[in-house]
Amino acid sequence: MVIGRGIYEEDMTVILAEGTVLDRQMIDSLEGRDVSFVHVRQDVMAVPPAPKDAAVKAALAGAAPKSVDRLDARRMEPVVSMLNIVPEAASPERDAALAEFMQEVADTVDTRSVIRPRSVQSMVKTGVAPQKDASLEAAYVRQYDDLYLNLSMFYEMTRTSGHIDAQAVKMLAQQVLPLCSSAKAITHIYNMETQGDYSMHHSARVAILAGLMGQWLKMQRRDQLRLVIAAVLLDIGSTRIATGFLKKAGCYTKKDRVLMQKHARLGHALVANSPFGTDAQILGAILQHHERNDGSGYPEGLRKEKICDFARILAILDIYDAMASKRAYAKQRSPFDVFEILSDDIIADRLDAGYGLPFIRNICNSLNGNWVRLTNGETGKIVYIDDSRLNALPIVQTVDGAFIDLNTLRTIRVDALLTGREMTH
Repeated sequence: MVIGRGIYEEDMTVILAEGTVLDRQMIDSLEGRDVSFVHVRQDVMAVPPAPKDAAVKAALAGAAPKSVDRLDARRMEPVVSMLNIVPEAASPERDAALAEFMQEVADTVDTRSVIRPRSVQSMVKTGVAPQKDASLEAAYVRQYDDLYLNLSMFYEMTRTSGHIDAQAVKMLAQQVLPLCSSAKAITHIYNMETQGDYSMHHSARVAILAGLMGQWLKMQRRDQLRLVIAAVLLDIGSTRIATGFLKKAGCYTKKDRVLMQKHARLGHALVANSPFGTDAQILGAILQHHERNDGSGYPEGLRKEKICDFARILAILDIYDAMASKRAYAKQRSPFDVFEILSDDIIADRLDAGYGLPFIRNICNSLNGNWVRLTNGETGKIVYIDDSRLNALPIVQTVDGAFIDLNTLRTIRVDALLTGREMTH
């Protein structure tokens, strides 16, 4: 087996590089490091060439989908073990794949309105009941809570002093990195119960998404840290706006929106007068993360060629978190509903396809194994997502043992991810 994605320490030191041939000693070492998931190259494994069809057939037969093989660290046989080997499809060059993906997106959008009746192929009773175990690790939650506390203190310190403490920012970025494990981060940050200032939680989650995105884009470690720093500082301009206005409940009026939009320029001015003012990407991200490729954004109405890369990346992460998280004035959306909105913006050339497509694909990979509530009231677990299609919906196994292919059964959708607490009560 050949590793399809690099495996990293919490500080982004490479443990095993992409392309490494996995052997028994390496599996033993990974289990000792508490590495739970490893992506392997599908093109060098004995698996069917059509993963979606194979997964559906396996589901109908009552077997686990081929998208996850479990290997014994001692014998490397397909039996239950702690290490999950997730096949990674051979990836063509990003530029060559972009046109194909965009066509697939357009084809998917054209068929969204199709509704098919429930059938044996859509739902099959298997009698398998999933375990009701909490999905959150206490250690991860504690680390996140520490980040939230320190981030809140940093923003308050900036509000009071009017200056950015560069050392504090670098420490926050280092604190983000351990929370960027692709095997658990997405599940945790959107499942955990949170209290306190929504805007601080938003900044923390966007920073974690930035750390993940840096890994998915295979950035050098230094650039990953720079992207996380930009995410930490993304809304720093809000410290120049009255706290009473920031705590205003409900939707903004037109006048409120004009005032809130000033945070981009205010943040840019703060960062320009800090040690990060010489970094064009960080500085540009603060000013431009609300710009859109078609010129419809703010504050300057720039088009794609004048928007820096960090701003184009963080615009996607900022939008995703705003819609996928719990807010006082709006219902939390399921990630699949957010994917539809993002893909529409990608097709319309408002968001950058070169960054939006890999973001959606990798988030999909992270959602496998998540517990969800469906719009018909049933609870289930995502067992397969075809990440070769941008708008693919999951196959879900319900608590009564049914497998539902939401790509076929369009009358049912994922309503929300479920917290560990909800699954155990």
